[in-house]
Parts: sequence; structure tokens; C-alpha cells
Amino acid sequence: MPNWDNFFDHYQPSASYRDDAVSARACQLAATAGRLGTYAVGAMLINDKGDVVAEGHNEIFIGNFQSDLHAEMVVLNKFEAGNREQHKPADLTLVSSLEPCPMCMSRLIYAGVGIIRYVCDDPEAGMVTRISSLPPLVQQFSKDMSQVWERADCSPSAREAAFHIWQNSQAAANRKIIKNSRGRLENSGQ
Repeated sequence: MPNWDNFFDHYQPSASYRDDAVSARACQLAATAGRLGTYAVGAMLINDKGDVVAEGHNEIFIGNFQSDLHAEMVVLNKFEAGNREQHKPADLTLVSSLEPCPMCMSRLIYAGVGIIRYVCDDPEAGMVTRISSLPPLVQQFSKDMSQVWERADCSPSAREAAFHIWQNSQAAANRKIIKNSRGRLENSGQ
């Protein structure tokens, strides 16, 4: 398995790709989550100047099991707890290392984030490519808010890194989900 810290310490974001720097940072956050034994997904919320409003990574298996602590949820929790008065959600962009799942997509819609970009497709659980499967009212909310859902404009190497970081964590984290459902997840190290 590659040393992702070393990869990103030496990574030079390309000005040819609008989202390359923020995509690389989301991937760094994802790698941290993977090292901590949870799903390797990272996300950042940025304003229209590119300043970081909030960032985070998946925390489902960090400390006590919490099924809702996907990267996007962690970031939105931080934003809603401390920055809501300073920023209108419609003016913000969320960049995730992985295509949002149904739960995260619904939360992003209800939170009113203006632009949502993701580095890596998730053909198994990603919802952006299946937006027409959402309930009609939820689809209408997104449409009425003029939300933008798209892949991040980043380098192929950032996209490949996001895929491998995610892939390296997925099987073990999936096993933990099954163990938890059977009451056998005793701590975050299992």
C-alpha cells in the first residue's frame, strides 16, 4: 500500500485543474480516516474565495460507533455549529474525496450547499449519478436551490489516489458494519 502522506507531501497541485488543491486535501483527510480504521473519505467546505470553512473525514469507527459520521456529515456538523452566521450555504462548495451516498446527498440538499463536487465515483453507493432515484420532493428542493452536483476538476493522479485510498479501506470497514449489526463491535480497533 502506498504511503499516502508521502505522496501528498510531495504533490504539486496543478493550476490546470480548478479543484486540484482542494481535491488533494480531501484525499489527505481520507487517508487519515483510513489510517484510523474507518472509511477513507475526506471532505472540505470552502467559500467562493477558496477559503476553508470546515473540513473533516469519516469518523464512524473513531471512538464509539456512530453511523451518521460520514465525512460530509462531519463537515456539515462543524459548519452548522459555528459558521452559519458568517456564510450562506448556497455560496459554499463541498468537495468530497468520494461521491456522496444517499444519506449525505440528502443532508447536503437540506443544508442548501450550493455546489457539491466529488473526486472519485462510487458505483456501489454513490447517489449523484442516481439523483433521479431520490424522492420527487427532495429532487425538487435541489432543483429549486439550483444546486450543482459534479465531479471535481482535478488531475488524474488525484482522482486515482482518491480511488485507491477508498478501496484500501472499504472491505475492512464493511466488515465492521456487519459486526456492529450483530453486536460484536467492541471498540474502534476491530
